[in-house]
Amino acid sequence: MKNKRRCGWLGLMLLISLGTLCGAAPIAAQPIFTGDTPWGIRWDEPQESRAASREQAVSKYNYCPTGGCMLRLDSVQVRPLRARKGESLTLTTSYTILTPEQTSIPVTISREIFFQGKSLGKTKEMESRKANGTWTQEVNFTLPDNASAGDYTLVTTMGAPYGMDSKNAQFSVY
Repeated sequence: MKNKRRCGWLGLMLLISLGTLCGAAPIAAQPIFTGDTPWGIRWDEPQESRAASREQAVSKYNYCPTGGCMLRLDSVQVRPLRARKGESLTLTTSYTILTPEQTSIPVTISREIFFQGKSLGKTKEMESRKANGTWTQEVNFTLPDNASAGDYTLVTTMGAPYGMDSKNAQFSVY
Protein backbone atom coordinates (compact mmCIF):
# COMPACT_ATOMS: atom_id res chain seq x y z
CA MET A 1 0.00 0.00 0.00
CA LYS A 2 2.81 2.42 0.86
CA ASN A 3 4.51 1.73 -2.50
CA LYS A 4 1.29 2.54 -4.39
CA ARG A 5 0.92 5.86 -2.55
CA ARG A 6 4.57 6.69 -3.14
CA CYS A 7 4.21 5.89 -6.86
CA GLY A 8 1.07 8.03 -7.02
CA TRP A 9 2.88 11.04 -5.55
CA LEU A 10 5.88 10.50 -7.78
CA GLY A 11 3.62 10.28 -10.82
CA LEU A 12 1.82 13.46 -9.85
CA MET A 13 5.10 15.31 -9.35
CA LEU A 14 6.35 14.05 -12.73
CA LEU A 15 3.18 15.29 -14.45
CA ILE A 16 3.49 18.70 -12.82
CA SER A 17 7.15 18.91 -13.86
CA LEU A 18 6.38 17.91 -17.44
CA GLY A 19 3.54 20.40 -17.61
CA THR A 20 5.88 23.16 -16.47
CA LEU A 21 8.53 22.18 -19.01
CA CYS A 22 6.02 22.03 -21.84
CA GLY A 23 4.68 25.49 -21.14
CA ALA A 24 1.45 24.63 -19.33
CA ALA A 25 1.76 27.42 -16.77
CA PRO A 26 3.91 30.45 -17.50
CA ILE A 27 6.11 31.74 -14.72
CA ALA A 28 6.04 35.51 -14.39
CA ALA A 29 9.29 37.37 -13.94
CA GLN A 30 9.77 38.47 -10.36
CA PRO A 31 11.79 41.66 -9.78
CA ILE A 32 13.97 40.37 -6.96
CA PHE A 33 17.14 42.33 -7.60
CA THR A 34 15.52 45.58 -6.51
CA GLY A 35 16.50 46.32 -2.95
CA ASP A 36 19.41 45.81 -0.62
CA THR A 37 21.34 42.64 0.03
CA PRO A 38 22.48 41.92 3.61
CA TRP A 39 25.84 43.58 2.84
CA GLY A 40 24.14 46.74 1.60
CA ILE A 41 24.54 46.57 -2.20
CA ARG A 42 21.62 48.20 -3.97
CA TRP A 43 20.48 46.27 -7.07
CA ASP A 44 18.43 48.02 -9.74
CA GLU A 45 15.84 46.35 -11.94
CA PRO A 46 17.53 44.20 -14.62
CA GLN A 47 17.08 45.09 -18.30
CA GLU A 48 16.97 42.14 -20.67
CA SER A 49 17.10 41.86 -24.45
CA ARG A 50 17.42 39.12 -27.02
CA ALA A 51 20.91 39.17 -28.56
CA ALA A 52 20.46 36.31 -31.04
CA SER A 53 17.58 34.25 -32.43
CA ARG A 54 17.30 30.51 -31.98
CA GLU A 55 18.60 29.95 -35.51
CA GLN A 56 21.66 32.15 -34.90
CA ALA A 57 22.42 30.38 -31.59
CA VAL A 58 22.00 26.91 -33.21
CA SER A 59 24.49 27.92 -35.90
CA LYS A 60 26.98 29.48 -33.47
CA TYR A 61 27.10 26.46 -31.13
CA ASN A 62 26.51 23.78 -33.79
CA TYR A 63 23.56 22.61 -31.69
CA CYS A 64 21.86 19.31 -32.50
CA PRO A 65 18.39 18.74 -30.95
CA THR A 66 19.12 15.05 -30.41
CA GLY A 67 21.79 16.13 -27.91
CA GLY A 68 19.12 17.43 -25.53
CA CYS A 69 18.82 20.84 -23.91
CA MET A 70 21.63 23.39 -23.70
CA LEU A 71 22.00 26.10 -21.07
CA ARG A 72 25.18 28.16 -21.32
CA LEU A 73 26.37 31.25 -19.49
CA ASP A 74 28.33 32.84 -22.32
CA SER A 75 29.85 35.74 -20.39
CA VAL A 76 29.64 37.71 -17.16
CA GLN A 77 31.30 41.15 -16.98
CA VAL A 78 31.41 43.94 -14.42
CA ARG A 79 32.13 47.52 -15.57
CA PRO A 80 34.08 49.44 -14.49
CA LEU A 81 36.66 47.00 -13.17
CA ARG A 82 37.72 49.51 -10.47
CA ALA A 83 35.26 51.61 -8.47
CA ARG A 84 35.09 53.75 -5.36
CA LYS A 85 32.89 53.10 -2.34
CA GLY A 86 29.33 54.22 -3.06
CA GLU A 87 29.74 54.10 -6.87
CA SER A 88 27.53 52.20 -9.30
CA LEU A 89 28.73 49.35 -11.49
CA THR A 90 27.04 47.48 -14.33
CA LEU A 91 26.85 43.70 -14.48
CA THR A 92 26.29 42.31 -17.98
CA THR A 93 25.31 38.64 -18.32
CA SER A 94 24.95 36.87 -21.65
CA TYR A 95 23.41 33.39 -21.83
CA THR A 96 22.06 30.93 -24.40
CA ILE A 97 19.15 28.50 -24.13
CA LEU A 98 18.42 25.83 -26.73
CA THR A 99 15.85 23.02 -26.46
CA PRO A 100 14.82 20.35 -28.96
CA GLU A 101 11.14 21.40 -28.87
CA GLN A 102 11.88 25.14 -29.14
CA THR A 103 9.74 25.80 -26.06
CA SER A 104 10.20 28.47 -23.42
CA ILE A 105 11.61 27.07 -20.20
CA PRO A 106 11.87 28.31 -16.60
CA VAL A 107 15.27 29.84 -15.83
CA THR A 108 16.64 31.14 -12.53
CA ILE A 109 19.52 33.58 -12.05
CA SER A 110 21.19 34.45 -8.75
CA ARG A 111 24.28 36.43 -7.78
CA GLU A 112 26.66 36.21 -4.82
CA ILE A 113 29.54 38.54 -3.94
CA PHE A 114 32.69 37.37 -2.18
CA PHE A 115 35.47 39.37 -0.51
CA GLN A 116 38.58 37.59 0.74
CA GLY A 117 36.83 34.24 0.25
CA LYS A 118 33.82 35.19 2.41
CA SER A 119 30.29 35.63 1.06
CA LEU A 120 28.90 39.12 1.55
CA GLY A 121 25.41 38.20 0.41
CA LYS A 122 23.40 36.48 -2.26
CA THR A 123 20.48 37.84 -4.25
CA LYS A 124 17.22 35.94 -4.34
CA GLU A 125 16.81 33.87 -7.47
CA MET A 126 15.16 35.71 -10.34
CA GLU A 127 12.84 33.28 -12.08
CA SER A 128 11.42 33.81 -15.54
CA ARG A 129 10.45 31.84 -18.63
CA LYS A 130 12.79 32.23 -21.60
CA ALA A 131 12.50 31.29 -25.26
CA ASN A 132 15.35 29.73 -27.22
CA GLY A 133 18.17 32.02 -28.27
CA THR A 134 20.86 34.19 -26.71
CA TRP A 135 19.87 36.77 -24.11
CA THR A 136 21.73 39.69 -22.57
CA GLN A 137 20.85 41.03 -19.14
CA GLU A 138 22.23 44.24 -17.65
CA VAL A 139 21.74 45.26 -14.04
CA ASN A 140 23.28 48.20 -12.20
CA PHE A 141 24.34 47.84 -8.59
CA THR A 142 25.66 50.37 -6.12
CA LEU A 143 28.43 49.60 -3.66
CA PRO A 144 27.82 50.52 -0.03
CA ASP A 145 29.68 53.52 1.40
CA ASN A 146 31.45 51.22 3.88
CA ALA A 147 32.84 48.78 1.26
CA SER A 148 36.38 47.67 2.07
CA ALA A 149 39.14 48.36 -0.44
CA GLY A 150 40.29 45.25 -2.29
CA ASP A 151 39.33 42.65 -4.87
CA TYR A 152 35.82 41.20 -5.07
CA THR A 153 34.37 38.22 -6.93
CA LEU A 154 30.80 38.25 -8.22
CA VAL A 155 29.46 34.74 -8.95
CA THR A 156 26.48 34.46 -11.29
CA THR A 157 24.61 31.15 -11.30
CA MET A 158 21.94 30.21 -13.81
CA GLY A 159 19.75 27.14 -13.52
CA ALA A 160 17.05 25.38 -15.49
CA PRO A 161 15.25 22.05 -15.02
CA TYR A 162 17.98 20.20 -16.93
CA GLY A 163 21.17 21.80 -15.61
CA MET A 164 23.04 24.84 -14.41
CA ASP A 165 26.06 26.98 -15.23
CA SER A 166 28.10 29.45 -13.22
CA LYS A 167 30.67 32.13 -14.04
CA ASN A 168 32.74 34.60 -12.03
CA ALA A 169 33.59 38.24 -12.63
CA GLN A 170 36.09 40.27 -10.62
CA PHE A 171 36.13 43.94 -9.71
CA SER A 172 38.12 46.11 -7.30
CA VAL A 173 37.15 48.76 -4.79
CA TYR A 174 39.68 51.47 -3.97
